[in-house]
Order: sequence, then structure tokens, then C-alpha cells
Amino acid sequence: MTTQQSDNSLRARLRRLRRPRILGALAVTLLGGGVAAWGIAQRRAPRPVPKAVFWGRQRVQLPGDGVGPLFHRRYFVDFDAPRLRLRPLMDKIKAELAEFSPKLLADFTKVKGLPGEMQVGDEYTIEILGPWNGDVRVSEVTPTSFTFVTLEGHPEAGQITFALRRQPTRPWAVRFEISSWARSRDMLVSLGYHEGKIGKVIQENAWTTFCERVVEASGGKARGEVQVVTEERSETGEVVAVV
Repeated sequence: MTTQQSDNSLRARLRRLRRPRILGALAVTLLGGGVAAWGIAQRRAPRPVPKAVFWGRQRVQLPGDGVGPLFHRRYFVDFDAPRLRLRPLMDKIKAELAEFSPKLLADFTKVKGLPGEMQVGDEYTIEILGPWNGDVRVSEVTPTSFTFVTLEGHPEAGQITFALRRQPTRPWAVRFEISSWARSRDMLVSLGYHEGKIGKVIQENAWTTFCERVVEASGGKARGEVQVVTEERSETGEVVAVV
């Protein structure tokens, strides 16, 4: 699937949604899911954040700063025989982040850091369809993964990781995964997400498209569709699957 085809597919899907509801619910659509490596992706808690990441113009907004249940969202796709190795593919994602994200829903602009690379402390502004923009800061970078934390004012409070890893049982196959831990920034955002119901649809479209473009860039072939798994952790700590 080409970038143009994926954009057209997104437009078709969005036309089936009621725009007034989209604008009201987009407060929480940007933070889908991501945890760094294969074992890390199965973590039952958010990633630790280095102290140095807290230094900056804007305050870091972590899950503990949000309200309501904590959501763990995962979007992943397995693919075979990529022409690019893991590190060159991840370097491409880091350098061309905006090209992997669907501009119709989430447009990344780097506002701090050198172009063409990614380092801890770099910052991005995300222009979201409607009035819901947000900023993120890079909190962790490895050769095959990177993690963002949300900054003050973002509609969600949390973190999101993008990671590549070779599957241990199929060494010729690769998994790309986006995984996040996030709460709503405040009650207004929380109500918009749960009552509007459209936030989940927009979020899945954004990160599903991102996963599809990673497979395309790799030169490999997807083993089935992008998978989406969401768990909700209540204030008491109980974890339940969200359909």
C-alpha cells in the first residue's frame, strides 16, 4: 500500500464518521500504544523516565498526572523477509517520523533537536485534526526503539514507545509495535473519549496506518492485519481487556 493509497483509505473511513463528534473526541486520539523490546512490550507498568527528561520548557505529564483509568494500548504487526535490517529501518522511522504518521490525523513537527536524527530530550509538536494539539519529548532511544512522554497541555498523560524486534521463534520475521500507557489529562478529556466513542476509532486509524507504512518501508510482507489490544487498569489496579 502506498502513502497515497493509505491517505485515501483514511479519508474514506473518516467520511463515515460524524465530524462534530470527531472534533469533540479527538482530545485523546494521539497516544495509541508502544513498549520498547519484545519482553519490554509485555510490561505490566509504564517505562521509567530518566530524571534528565524532566528538564525543559514544558512540564512532563505522566500517567500519575492524569485522571481516570490507565489504558495500556498495543498496536503491532508481524512481517516476513524485510529488505532493511532492524537498525536501518528504525533509523528511517526516526529520521522521517512525519512520513509514517497519517497527516490527516496526526502531523509531527520537530521543534527541538537536529533534523534527521533522534536523541533523548528532542521535542515534537503534534497537530491533530481539530483543536487538539499536543507536544511530546523523547525519553528513551535505543537502536531499535524510541519512547515519547507527553508534555503539559497534551490531551493525554502518559508515554508511548515504537519498537522493532525479531521474533525469537521465527528469525526471518519481525514485529513492529506501538505501545502506550496513558490516562486522560483531565475530566473534560476523559468524558470526551468515553462518551464520544470516536476517539478509539481515530486512534486505531492513526496507529494502524503507521504500522502499515513501516511494513511498506521495510520491503517485507505483512503476516496478516495490524493487531490492536487494549487493557484498562482501574484506580484499584484491576486490569481488564477492552473490546
